[in-house]
Amino acid sequence: MQAWWTELAPLTQAFYGCAVFFTLLFLWQFITTLMGLGDSADVMDHDDFSANDAGPDVDNSPYDHGTATFQLLSLRSIIAFGMLFGWAGALYLDSGHSTEDSVLRGLIWGGAGMVLVAYFFYKVQQLSESHNRNLSSCIGNEGEVYIDIPENGAGQIRVMESGAVNYISARSKDGQPIQNKTPVRVLRTLDITTVEVEPIQS
Repeated sequence: MQAWWTELAPLTQAFYGCAVFFTLLFLWQFITTLMGLGDSADVMDHDDFSANDAGPDVDNSPYDHGTATFQLLSLRSIIAFGMLFGWAGALYLDSGHSTEDSVLRGLIWGGAGMVLVAYFFYKVQQLSESHNRNLSSCIGNEGEVYIDIPENGAGQIRVMESGAVNYISARSKDGQPIQNKTPVRVLRTLDITTVEVEPIQS
């Protein structure tokens, strides 16, 4: 193994290093998501590319009526890009392609992976929102703000609903803004997709 590695060109080593690093991140994120422990990954995702960062006011955005948005730039899609870019670049170099060709093909594979992952999670969000919700089941439950709740606007919280963790559109009780990661309690439902919350005082 060591001999194989030392015989590789520095660029090939860089491609393999990139591939392994992002593959480990991808597996970690995938496993934690399956186990329902994807808190850190999701938060990182939101922190880097929140709905507010994207520009539109939440009041006038689809977040008022649902949360499914196609988000090409996210932590998940960047990890997918790095993973496929690394593997494609390394394998094409190993198979005798030129450096320029390998980098170009790696970019194409990485870009395709980025789009596919973004589309996959977009469809998952849509499916999640389309099932019949019973928001009344989460009244009184404690959750956490996932997307900032702006002043007199709607954000998103993560909370237990009907025995499962869900992401629900939420507004604050008094119209005051509530920041991401703030613990909140669900007070009542406002409509079929939105609940009213208040911060939990520590």
